[in-house]
Amino acid sequence: MTKQTRLFFFFLLLSLLALIPAVSAQQPYLSAADLTKILANRTFAMTDLEQSGQSSSAYGGSGQNSHVYFAGDGKYTILFPSGLTRTTDNWQIDANDNLCLRRARRSADDTDYVTNCGRVSLAGPNALNLFDDKGKLTRTLQFLGNGNLLEQFAR
Repeated sequence: MTKQTRLFFFFLLLSLLALIPAVSAQQPYLSAADLTKILANRTFAMTDLEQSGQSSSAYGGSGQNSHVYFAGDGKYTILFPSGLTRTTDNWQIDANDNLCLRRARRSADDTDYVTNCGRVSLAGPNALNLFDDKGKLTRTLQFLGNGNLLEQFAR
């Protein structure tokens, strides 16, 4: 094969490679459709990874496991680590594919609603990572089963 023929094939190969669409890295975060399929009507163990050590964490304190059930109607129920306390409020997926958990802060005078939103990614075949609005990993969810299994963990 002559040098000209090799150059011809080299440039032909280069032009063909340019026609192949570039494959970008897949976004690590889940879409709204995937999140809804994964969460709806399922129970998870939720570990709070907040390293602040403050007991004011909305979902149970640093390193402790709460249990959470996401109903298909947009409600969620958390059974806190004590197994005695529950809270129920709303969950939704916003337009930016963020999981948003609303919770009520009740005082003697009134109720304030706080909504925390963040992205979610897979952490393995049966686990999810929850990130806050700044992209910091704050919680993990470990799939426990279909349906509301909270009674199994209540004390």
